[in-house]
Amino acid sequence: GIAFMNGEAAMMINWFGFAAMCEVDANSKVKGKIYVDVLPSAADQISASLNVYWLYTIGKGSKHKEIAYDFIRFVTNQENDKLLTLEGGIGCRISSWNDAEINRTIPYYHKLETLHTVAKMLPQKKNWAQIATVIDEMVLAAVNTIEPTEKLVQAAQQKINELEK
Repeated sequence: GIAFMNGEAAMMINWFGFAAMCEVDANSKVKGKIYVDVLPSAADQISASLNVYWLYTIGKGSKHKEIAYDFIRFVTNQENDKLLTLEGGIGCRISSWNDAEINRTIPYYHKLETLHTVAKMLPQKKNWAQIATVIDEMVLAAVNTIEPTEKLVQAAQQKINELEK
């Protein structure tokens, strides 16, 4: 994300928060030069986006459930969600996504609602970190080699199939 904000990376996928941060951080070299949209897809398919969130939760054994719940209600209310967004965080309320002031500052913020309509969750697998490493290696090979994409995808899929055994 920092490399993207410094203008050192041409594209970033599924890290909306870093893109939004680039519009509010005074050190951003790419402010006003970013556009966010859904990923391309085959003509007969819908796009996909990744939905990954940090959550506010209260532990089952908490001795201060009421205080914790009050805090969660406070930080997620409409006013504070908007403030979080304008300070570079990711607001979770549709009201923030569509807020006129936020969209003047972060012109693509309204896209979050569209992205969520096609959002998928990461696979819930114990070996996900290993699978993600294979995917990362494939993407790096696509950028840094002249190997055909089809060959890279097939090799990555074969490695993933081995991990799944």
